[in-house]
Amino acid sequence: MKKLIPIFVFIFTTGLFTGLFFSMNLAEENNSYLFSLLICSFSDPSAGFFKMLVSALISNLIPAAAALAAILSRYLSPLPPVILWFKSFAVGFCNGLIYVNADNAVSLSLFNILPPNLFIIPAFIALTVTAFYGSSSEVLKKNRPHQEMKGLLIILSAAAFLIFTGCVTEAVCHAAAL
Repeated sequence: MKKLIPIFVFIFTTGLFTGLFFSMNLAEENNSYLFSLLICSFSDPSAGFFKMLVSALISNLIPAAAALAAILSRYLSPLPPVILWFKSFAVGFCNGLIYVNADNAVSLSLFNILPPNLFIIPAFIALTVTAFYGSSSEVLKKNRPHQEMKGLLIILSAAAFLIFTGCVTEAVCHAAAL
């Protein structure tokens, strides 16, 4: 499983820079419109702490559940790398929109995007590596999977804790911005 980590870190960085370059090469009117939508989501006064927390949990737990579905079958093993690439593309795309359009791009990135992703991105890397390993080794079909499953369950529970911590951090950052 240790050999998979550099591959998944490479997938993460590829998605991050693809999202960054894609957002920087959009037409100006599209870029401005998407940036205004992003800023509206940061400064929506109707969204309180609990609404932001539920929104963050839903937007992070759906891809996590989809990645975990790959453990059920070897045929779903391409799903975790695709989900990791998608999550990193979204982070890169949002940072690119902020960089191109905002006067205070560094502070927006540091206070709104970076804090939750300090927890969420490592969690998704651990989650997708574990799901891919479980899928490719067909750990559920083995006769005695309990010993191998203990380690996988520890990693998955740590990833779930990190995702929850990242979602709480996102809600706190949003509440502090208002």
